[in-house]
Amino acid sequence: MPVSFTCQNGSHTIVTYTIRLDSLTTLTFNGVAVVAAFGAAKYHAKLNQRDDQLAGLTAAIALLIVAYQYTNQNQIGVFNTLLIGTNGLTGALIVGGLTGLLFKWFSKPVPAQSSPHTADILTRTFSSLLPMALILVLAVLVSLALNWLMIITYSAESWSAFQKYATTSHSLWLTFGMAVVTLLLEILGLAGPYQERLVTNSATMTANLNYALTHHSAYHVPYPYTANTLYHAFGTFGGTGMLLALVIAIYIGSNNHNYHVVARWSLLPALFNSNGPLLTGLPVLYNPIYLIPFVLAPVVNMGLAALAIGFHWIPPVVYPVPVGTPGPLIAFIGTNGNVVALLLGIVDLALSVVIYLPFMRLAETIVQAAQAQVGGAKHV
Repeated sequence: MPVSFTCQNGSHTIVTYTIRLDSLTTLTFNGVAVVAAFGAAKYHAKLNQRDDQLAGLTAAIALLIVAYQYTNQNQIGVFNTLLIGTNGLTGALIVGGLTGLLFKWFSKPVPAQSSPHTADILTRTFSSLLPMALILVLAVLVSLALNWLMIITYSAESWSAFQKYATTSHSLWLTFGMAVVTLLLEILGLAGPYQERLVTNSATMTANLNYALTHHSAYHVPYPYTANTLYHAFGTFGGTGMLLALVIAIYIGSNNHNYHVVARWSLLPALFNSNGPLLTGLPVLYNPIYLIPFVLAPVVNMGLAALAIGFHWIPPVVYPVPVGTPGPLIAFIGTNGNVVALLLGIVDLALSVVIYLPFMRLAETIVQAAQAQVGGAKHV
């Protein structure tokens, strides 16, 4: 995504650009839901002794069919990234689960074989034709309905308008409200109004930056309480939900080997505000245990930042910050090197770790109890 920011300072125009990473994003994050649909169908079918490979491929193709958008130019379309990217995980799991269910109902059990012969593969394929046909026909019907009824177009336009309204808001209570909505939707695998970092011009950001450049100070900017000055500056260390704090909490208080493996692989992405590995690795996604800290930690940090800005202990974040800047440094850079803002970011991170610790230990205890129960059942 290209990053551009334009502001006026007298007769001069200042524009900041960053490198376009559209192609890299398309090749990675914009296909995550397809993999999720494949995995959900594969393991659902495998659990019921059905052909897991065919189920996974069918689910992946079905999701691509549903996500395909037609255009008026020779019927050549594109895939809707909201359905096949990271925001489409919930829909992908539904498609995968439905595919696995149809394979369970309408195909025959498959015996486990280490190296099946060609004849066995053909037999398994023909026995799975009915559920494959059903899910693909259903996917085509859903895709046609979404395109002919303009559901995708209207929903995308409405969502863009809502997101624009949310990101340009400068009301303190609305900023907190939209942050909570974003956090609740994110833990359900959906996109919220503040999910993407503000990387384009907005009226409030431009007005704040112009004021700071004109008056050589950001302490009295016209819009101190926005998504950029509160949520993105103090509530997204490690991505949505302050998950960098959860990584640190695992290092401090977890005795679970698998947790440490996930935390080790998630540390580098979390430092640069990517929460995907931790969302799906522990998992945090759809996990009610992590719901409270996932929402509470960012809101508490935003509250502390709002108080600090209100008492003029720190100026609001008004200067452009490169996407991927480590969380605790965002406020420091965005306030033009204010040391108190840096210290507040460190305090926020430490407080978030304290918030996450008891919930992480509860989740770990539940996992250990479940493992012990499974082990006891095997011995019986």
